[in-house]
Amino acid sequence: MRLLLNRMKTALYTITAALALLGALAILDKNNDFSLTQRENAHKFGATYMTMNNPFFEVINETIRATVESNGDILITRDPSLDAVRQTQQIYDLIDEGVEAIFIAPVDFEKIIPAVEYGREKGVKIIFVDTEIYDESLADCIVVSDNYHAGVLCAEYLLNKKAEGKILIFEHPTTKSSNDRVEGFVDTIEGNENFEVVGRLDYAGQLEIAMPLMIDELKKGAEFDVVFSINDVGALGVMAALKDYGRLDGISVLGVDGAPEAKSMIKEKIMLATSAQYPSEIGQNAVVQLYNMIEGRPVEKKIKVSVNLISEENINEFSTKGWQ
Repeated sequence: MRLLLNRMKTALYTITAALALLGALAILDKNNDFSLTQRENAHKFGATYMTMNNPFFEVINETIRATVESNGDILITRDPSLDAVRQTQQIYDLIDEGVEAIFIAPVDFEKIIPAVEYGREKGVKIIFVDTEIYDESLADCIVVSDNYHAGVLCAEYLLNKKAEGKILIFEHPTTKSSNDRVEGFVDTIEGNENFEVVGRLDYAGQLEIAMPLMIDELKKGAEFDVVFSINDVGALGVMAALKDYGRLDGISVLGVDGAPEAKSMIKEKIMLATSAQYPSEIGQNAVVQLYNMIEGRPVEKKIKVSVNLISEENINEFSTKGWQ
């Protein structure tokens, strides 16, 4: 009996000690668990990009998310899937959910203006990434690639590599980034009588639209030997169509992004060149400016991230397994 009592006492002491330890750990955990105490005080932010079907935006978003979550804060990301009406509603919804700031890559820079104005009235910080709107007063911060220069670089390289060319341009005219790239490209070749833009096609920046558009041009017998696409996704769709029609040889394809797949095509001498963007740098700059805003530090209103041309001359300086 005494042995049994001793065992019971030992068990009781053990249980008491365990409960005390669990209580201490619970207090400690409550102080460190982002889902409890820190979550109650967490900042909440929103993000809506043109489409999450483009890996470029995935890199930007994950770069932002990594910093936000490391600070114990919350990022709510929405995918409008290239639907301007849906993106506008997403901005309203995020504002109503109580976010303090929204990262936006506009599907249509004009259609989102009422939602952006509503957000600013509510004190929500608006940060544009990758592309922007023409009225910069609607933005608290803009972080973009030097999109005009991206077009210039492609055109300059084309002029150095070819003596003449008939050019098809694949564009996305509802976005300012596309318009800036096309403007840089066209401005650079303007005045050179040996180069002519023979067509401009709106493919909404999507491979699955670029490919059938290219097929339609081939079926119509369009005469061209150069394609400039405002992103590498479109360039890949163009090259897929050209390959199916046995027309890859003799067609020079240029794009913008520096996507891994495009770099592989350049390495294999299938694609002529791409103006490389740096999505991680865009995301990092954007999230740094966000925390500058909410912590009362000086904010850079507009940041242009440099672009670099990738071609056969320097492709070995870049990895084809990921973004630069």
